[in-house]
Amino acid sequence: MGDHDANVQLSNGQDEKMVLYTIVVGGYSNTYSRIRNASLLTAGIDSYRTGLLSPLWPTPIDVRLKYDGELSVAIPGVVDPLLRASAPDLDVKSLCFNVYLSEGRWFYNCNEEDEYISAASPCKIDVRMN
Repeated sequence: MGDHDANVQLSNGQDEKMVLYTIVVGGYSNTYSRIRNASLLTAGIDSYRTGLLSPLWPTPIDVRLKYDGELSVAIPGVVDPLLRASAPDLDVKSLCFNVYLSEGRWFYNCNEEDEYISAASPCKIDVRMN
C-alpha cells in the first residue's frame, strides 16, 4: 500500500459513514500503529514498533476478527499480534484499503454478480493519527 500510514477501514455496511474501526499501520512516519474506533479513539493496545512498512517491498497485514469480537492485526513473520482490540459491535460487510490522504477502494461482501459494486465509491482517509 505504501511506506507509511497503511489504513484498513472496517464497516458494518456499504456506506462509508458506517465505518466502525480503522486500522492504521506505520503512522507518524512509520513509527506508530493503532486501531481507531468511530469516535477516533484508540481501541485496545497500540504499537510503537517502527519500520513496519517499506517503499520497496509489500508488507502483508493480517486482520482477524474472531467470533467473540476480538479484532487483531499481525505482520506475519514480524509481530503477532501487532494490535488487538475488543470489537463485539463489528460485523464486517465491507472494507477499504488505502494510504493516508489517497483514495483507496471499497471491497464488499458480495458474490461475483455483485462485483461491480466494489468500484462504486472510493474511500479516502483524511483524519490525522492523533
